[in-house]
Amino acid sequence: MDQRTAGELLLYCLGMGTDETRAARLEQLSTSDWDDLIQQSARHGATPLLYRRFTTNSTNTHIPTTVMQRLREIYLYSAKENIRLYHELAKVLKTLQNDGIPVIALKGACLAEVVYGNIALRPMGDVDLLVRRTDLSRVEEKLLEMGYGSPEHPSIEEQCEKAQHLVGFTKPEAILIEIHWTIETPTSPFKVDVDGLWKRARPATIAGVKVLVLSPEDLILHLCLHGSLHHKFRFGLKPFCDIAETIRHYWDEMDWEQVQLRAHQWGVSKCVYLTLYLARELLKAAVPDEVLEALKPDGFNLQVAAWAREQIFADESDSPSLSPNLAQFWGPRRLQDKAILLLKSVFPSPEVMAKMYPAPPDSPRIYLYYPVRLKDLLLRHGRATWQMLRRDEEMMALVERENRKTALSDWLASA
Repeated sequence: MDQRTAGELLLYCLGMGTDETRAARLEQLSTSDWDDLIQQSARHGATPLLYRRFTTNSTNTHIPTTVMQRLREIYLYSAKENIRLYHELAKVLKTLQNDGIPVIALKGACLAEVVYGNIALRPMGDVDLLVRRTDLSRVEEKLLEMGYGSPEHPSIEEQCEKAQHLVGFTKPEAILIEIHWTIETPTSPFKVDVDGLWKRARPATIAGVKVLVLSPEDLILHLCLHGSLHHKFRFGLKPFCDIAETIRHYWDEMDWEQVQLRAHQWGVSKCVYLTLYLARELLKAAVPDEVLEALKPDGFNLQVAAWAREQIFADESDSPSLSPNLAQFWGPRRLQDKAILLLKSVFPSPEVMAKMYPAPPDSPRIYLYYPVRLKDLLLRHGRATWQMLRRDEEMMALVERENRKTALSDWLASA
């Protein structure tokens, strides 16, 4: 079964519709087809959800016993890992609580327990916590006291100028913890009302500790931003499962007018529209028609949705990598833009050069590294460039795919 077919089948299984034709398709799957489906669900972080769908759906579709056993094993493993995670998270939250530091649990830590209502259903790779900027140094101090460490990094003030969270904190046998002070990169053109997030936050119990979580409207907006703008849909279906479950959980209290208003105020209407549009198209998320209509950008081109969908289901683990800048030389950009791109790539600023080579940006020695830079680029990209010049079929397909990714990123990043 190819990637596209496995992806479409996974979408059906997660929705478990009543289409008899597609239900019959499940009956005809071979052992290798089931393996492909489970592998696809694992790539999207949706295997526990797939298990729940098969155990709770009322259709008469027969699922092979061996398949159900394998799904159950993965489900139980997810439960075991998250129990271990929440046990450690409880220690962190209690430590911060005892020091009087308010915390908002973001994304997975909130979703698994509050929204999904079953921590086994939402696998997590890290824990994201939001604290006030004025509390960052105290939080760092407490985590260090608990044995968490982080790589060498600039001061907190320097980090806050460029990122929405501090460098991640880790310790042996514990999950990565990212401490946020906002939910959007400070250098982006989009402006999130952080004070508003705190004013609208509501109490919840996470890992047995009383903390705060985002309001339903802010949670939807954050999930849309995280899946689209921050990760360019490379997290597959997981963000859309989160959005569908969040809408289901908060349906009776979701204020969709506030979702629209804040999306416009923050300048992220395009990102929110595309993500909600895809959530409804892919997983039948209950996004009201009038909400999509109000958020829809002027002149929206469905080609953008096609680019995003390609990213959602792309498996690039075995694909050769290609520099986006290099791909753009064969893209539709104007000749003048390509020339500017070439100059910036070969001759970046001294500040950028100083991050790559052992010389201060204000030292004359930094200019001696520009020939080295050119040599490094030839060694790194020479073969790919030659393949492009020869119009190698596989390479040109890779170029086109990379340019579609760049076009999607540009669209999402435009205010």
